[in-house]
Amino acid sequence: MIVVKTLFKIVLLGLALLAGEIAGGMIAQALLHPAAMAMTHDGPFDLTQALWLMTAAYALALALYAAQLRGGFMSRTGALFVILYVTGSALSVIETVYFNDYVKLPAILLEETALTSLIQAAIAAPVAAALWRGAAGDAGTTNGETISGLGWRLALIIPLYIAFYFGAGQFVAWQGAALRAYYEQGQHIDRAHVALLQVVRGAIWAGLTWMSVRQLTGRPLARALTIGVVFAVIMVMPLVIPNPYMPWDVRKMHFLEIASSNFLFGILAAGLLLSGLKPRKA
Repeated sequence: MIVVKTLFKIVLLGLALLAGEIAGGMIAQALLHPAAMAMTHDGPFDLTQALWLMTAAYALALALYAAQLRGGFMSRTGALFVILYVTGSALSVIETVYFNDYVKLPAILLEETALTSLIQAAIAAPVAAALWRGAAGDAGTTNGETISGLGWRLALIIPLYIAFYFGAGQFVAWQGAALRAYYEQGQHIDRAHVALLQVVRGAIWAGLTWMSVRQLTGRPLARALTIGVVFAVIMVMPLVIPNPYMPWDVRKMHFLEIASSNFLFGILAAGLLLSGLKPRKA
């Protein structure tokens, strides 16, 4: 019975995500009037299959996250909104803007993507919070614990992310010939500038990790694994969508790169904070 109930909740969340995607796309088109993007069957999935796959993966990852959140309805909604929008859209948009000399995505389509994702998150987050009620206690109490050395632990997450970013880029993504050709063998990429950009993105990841550690319940390992799964799934799944601006052979390598690095980074970043947990003094 519990399994059936959980599956029913996941289906409802998936429908909310799909409704948010459709509503967001319609509103974004009405407000921004972007030119129609020619969608071709590129990769293993057509557009409909890719949307269903992304929706299912999002629903499963968010269900795992929502089921472990603590606090009131608004605090849980806020956490779900932030994790979905920032991880699934904002961080990727930042990266795309920097590398747009290669991607060549029109600015209006970037705006459309950001607005669509914003509306989807605004619709799906409260639905997830309503379906999975929070554990007893206030959000942010870290289960009655504090994190010692929080400042240096958060600061250390930034170089940790940079190491994963460049490591996975070099040893996973850059192994694809199509990807190297797409980025013109990296001839015009200034690694110092890219590193500075990743400092900013690493700080955002640190904030997401801290928020999640504070609001998730359960054993430290369970929390760390949940954060790793969410960081990987929410960011990587949009890459399955057919995209005329980035061929599948390129997206595939980015998929492998981000899925592996975000999962491991999320676990280690969360573990870094969780290893500092100590009982809160009365």
